[in-house]
Amino acid sequence: MRIAAFLTAPLLAAMLAPPAAAQVSVTLHLGTPVVITHYSPEVYGPWQTAYTTWTPTTVYYFDGHYYSRPVKGARLVQVYRRQNQYFLPPQDVAWANRGDKRYDYDRKPNDDDYKGAGPPGQGRGRGRGRGHGNQ
Repeated sequence: MRIAAFLTAPLLAAMLAPPAAAQVSVTLHLGTPVVITHYSPEVYGPWQTAYTTWTPTTVYYFDGHYYSRPVKGARLVQVYRRQNQYFLPPQDVAWANRGDKRYDYDRKPNDDDYKGAGPPGQGRGRGRGRGHGNQ
C-alpha cells in the first residue's frame, strides 16, 4: 500500500501543477526561440555580393516565436543565417528577380514575419523569438 501511495503522489503533483509548468516544458523541448531581424546592407553586406556568404535556413514559427528545431504544427519559414544571426531576405524587387538557387521560395516569409522582425543586427540569434519585446 505504501508503494502505491508513493507512486501516486508525483502523479497527483503533476496534475495539480500550475499552467506555468506547461510553458517550461515547451521551452525545454523546443529550445530557446530564435531572434529574426530585418536585412540591412550595413549589417549583413550588400546583397548583390554578400548573399553567397549567407546560409539559407529554415526556422519554425510556433506560438508567436521562431525555433531552430522542427515543431509539430509550426509554419516553416526560410530565412538567412550569418554568424548566429538570423534575418529575413531583402525586400528589394531586384532581389526577388535575381533568385538565390539555394533558397526555398515556397517557404519565404510573409507580411507578418516582416512586421514582427526586429531591427537589423539585434541579438546574436537567440532570444525572445520575434526580434522585439512587444509580444
